[in-house]
Amino acid sequence: MPTVADRTALSRRKFLIQSGWLAAGTTVLASCGLVRSVWPALPSTDDPDIEDGLTWVQALPGGRIRFFCPRMEMGQGASLGLSQVVAEELNIGQSEIECVLPDTDQTPPFKMTVGSQSIAIFFTPVSYGAALLRETLRNVAAEKAGLSPDLIEDGRGGFVSPDGTEFSYGMLVPSEPIVLLAGDQPAAARTLPRYALEHRGEFQAIGQSWRHDELAAIVTGQTVYGRDVSLPDMLYGQVLRPPAFGALPRSTDARGAEAMPEVAAVVIDLEDGFIGVVAEDPFVLPAAVAAIDVQWALPEGPNQDRIDASLDIEKHRAEDDFEHTLTSVGDIDAGRRIAQFQVTARYDTPFAAHAAIEPRAGVAWVKDDKVEVWCGSQDPFFVQRRVAKAVGRAVDDVVVHSHRMGGAFGGRVPCQASEEAALLSAAVGRPVRVQWDQEAEFQNNYFQPGFSHQIDAGVTGEGLISHWAHDFVSSPIVTGPVPDSIAWLLDMVVADEGTARGGVPPYRLADRRVRYSDIRTGVPIGAWRGLGTAPNTFAIESMIDELAAAAGIDPLRFRLQNLPPESDRLAGVLRRVAEICDWGKSMPADTGRGLALSLIH
Repeated sequence: MPTVADRTALSRRKFLIQSGWLAAGTTVLASCGLVRSVWPALPSTDDPDIEDGLTWVQALPGGRIRFFCPRMEMGQGASLGLSQVVAEELNIGQSEIECVLPDTDQTPPFKMTVGSQSIAIFFTPVSYGAALLRETLRNVAAEKAGLSPDLIEDGRGGFVSPDGTEFSYGMLVPSEPIVLLAGDQPAAARTLPRYALEHRGEFQAIGQSWRHDELAAIVTGQTVYGRDVSLPDMLYGQVLRPPAFGALPRSTDARGAEAMPEVAAVVIDLEDGFIGVVAEDPFVLPAAVAAIDVQWALPEGPNQDRIDASLDIEKHRAEDDFEHTLTSVGDIDAGRRIAQFQVTARYDTPFAAHAAIEPRAGVAWVKDDKVEVWCGSQDPFFVQRRVAKAVGRAVDDVVVHSHRMGGAFGGRVPCQASEEAALLSAAVGRPVRVQWDQEAEFQNNYFQPGFSHQIDAGVTGEGLISHWAHDFVSSPIVTGPVPDSIAWLLDMVVADEGTARGGVPPYRLADRRVRYSDIRTGVPIGAWRGLGTAPNTFAIESMIDELAAAAGIDPLRFRLQNLPPESDRLAGVLRRVAEICDWGKSMPADTGRGLALSLIH
């Protein structure tokens, strides 16, 4: 372990800069150069390295532990769960942890908060960082006691020497914070004791019932969301939005808006299709936007008929035209020949909006030396890059201050309101807040795409699935937000795994084929809870029910007898669900009961 002197020399300046203890200093993020390049800003997708945890867990003067949680909070409780990991490693309680959603200048970039991955992939680096900080503090206690570290025992919120002397973290961090850097850990650090991974009897924090420390503030309206941020001399902005996807303004007449006394500026950039109003009073914005006369150049598409035609499964089956094959095993025709019961069905699901309770909002202040943004996003570093690109600044000139979100689940990877606020702020030289309303959310955010499925399947006389021919069509989800300028290249070489997610049934299917196409329709597409899992599982499990009905077999028994032998866990879940809901017992009139399952790898 590093000595106290080594640790202080390595960590002091970088920690003070990252954590806001100094008002000036170079940022920790490397500049990506000027941002008006052809290549678009992209989300943060790299999984964390174990050493990343070192920058997230820090010991403050007085003994409190600051945890820069690398997960954005939208109600899922990831910050609470990971705080319990920190507490377990450091032998402390919830009141001794200061959990912070970090700004982009306080930690290196981390992966966007998506995919229910917060515990799965961040547990290990958080545990490692907290455990290494604990052992470093043990070394400090050992130096004070003049003993070997292996003689210093764990205590609550600190350590105990063999003679009973207690060393609280407050005693060990009297005046300056302690933070570890990537070069601080010795070669053997990966094998250090990890209390969050090793059962030492009962866990002290993990699995315990903690109340989120923001709960009371949320309920009483004290929590500051992005829309609540207020800065001195702040203006309010609203953007005039096109009447159709891809429409561009040909000409504008803004004299009516400019004549309104509360309007500070009308910002027009016809080349980029941007028209916005900035006002002293937010309540005049709708009238000011309505007073701008715009002549729009409307694109030929998309329209509903074209969208429906491009996602029509029967059209694609008639042409036998599918871009990707998820699985193809055995002989479908041979399966049909042994089927005693056969079913062919089509299943369609519509486009879906996120409909978050809190519409997105952002405050931006474009200054001469830097750009500051306040917003809630699942990927603040993506917002940082997009704002930098929008206003023509280097990435490390932009700081995004993170806020809790009032709902997200895929819908807040970007925060378009922040980009709009930045463009308006750059034009007027003052901080600007842009707040979307629900109408803007439904019309201008991205959507989960519609899906169209057709499945041809059958059942043998023994009640086994004889064959499974499943074709579906939708749009790219993971690569959906990619700009058209490079989307065509991605579509040539990448099968969108988000669209395909959950498309292969978890059942024993000797003769099977699953094909799909991911087609861009012109409608903005992005992640929506579960990606393709929900619409794909809906189609698969609906067909399973139809097969069971055709064969006259109980749906639970049909599923159990068609699971492969290695699916003990799935079978156990099904049986437990059936037990909980009294499967098989009669139901009251006009009520129903059903089962469905999905296995996502």
